[in-house]
Amino acid sequence: MMKLQSKWVYSLILVLFTVLGMGLGNPSTDAHAAGNGTPASFTVAPELPSDNAKQVDYFDFKVTPGQKRVLVLSVTNNAKTTTTFDITPRIASTNTNGILDYGTNNTNAKLPAQIKQIVSPATTKSVKVLGKHTVKVPFKFTAPAKRFTGVMLGGFTIAEHGANQRSQTKSKATGVVAHVQYVIGLEFYNAVKRSVSAPIVKIYQAHYGLAQARPTLSLGMANQTPGLVGQGKLHATLKDDRQKVVKHFTKEQMTFAPQSKFKLNMDLENKQLAAGHYTLAGTITSKGGYSWHFQRNLTVTNAQAANVKKHAANFGPQKTWKDYLMYAIVILAVLVLLYEFYKWLKKRLGKNQDKA
Repeated sequence: MMKLQSKWVYSLILVLFTVLGMGLGNPSTDAHAAGNGTPASFTVAPELPSDNAKQVDYFDFKVTPGQKRVLVLSVTNNAKTTTTFDITPRIASTNTNGILDYGTNNTNAKLPAQIKQIVSPATTKSVKVLGKHTVKVPFKFTAPAKRFTGVMLGGFTIAEHGANQRSQTKSKATGVVAHVQYVIGLEFYNAVKRSVSAPIVKIYQAHYGLAQARPTLSLGMANQTPGLVGQGKLHATLKDDRQKVVKHFTKEQMTFAPQSKFKLNMDLENKQLAAGHYTLAGTITSKGGYSWHFQRNLTVTNAQAANVKKHAANFGPQKTWKDYLMYAIVILAVLVLLYEFYKWLKKRLGKNQDKA
């Protein structure tokens, strides 16, 4: 009988360690961007004009109203086969993370000029480059017709033709986006000393919804300054109608593009809001000691709450029947081991009492 019990104990121990070795959750995987650790398939360099600002590797120069010049980019194809590259000029904007963004064109009417008035061609220019060759790509530049204060920021994004479409397809299939993209900055101004008065940052309404399938608060904002607002920090608190704190928000290292309007997203970290009334209050600070206090009322409607609940993705680990089976096996093994130990201990104590 003892031998049979020992076999059961050994078998359960073996099962226990096997299950623990398999792990109780879903296996973790690491995703690496394609081409990581290998040389880029192409490189880009600007041919800087003689009056360009020193010690910078992007276009940075003073202009006079209506001044014309040609900006040249050198695109080198490091691959052995012919490749087509897309080059797109844009005016810098601010993205939903509060970061300077050259991937979306800023079309604010308060800008000194629009991209089509500054750079020609103003749309994407596709260029074929033979393998192991370099091609010089010219763009015509025209300064705004009227003098302006502050700076204008723009840039040229360069990527392999169709890279964005391939990335979107791959992202849907694997969640991984991997493609090389270069940005060559473009900064110009009428005065070398580009002093700007105190920045003007406006904070508008708050909105509850989804961003990348996550519950999010978005805060409408605008930098009405003809210059960068840098080193931005946000501290805010969301309270319900009973003044109970629902969420604290903190954002740092924000940079707002000149004359840009945008929505600043604040992640609720999968916390969904019930329909009702809320208040979002906080402070935004920036380089130079400037600060802006705000308090905005927010109403979450039944429709908004239902829409977020319906479409929000569950980013937590998904349990399967295998997980629960492993839990059951582990619990059973532990209980049997405890029971066998109890019987062994009881028998051992009984023998000691008999000897006494």
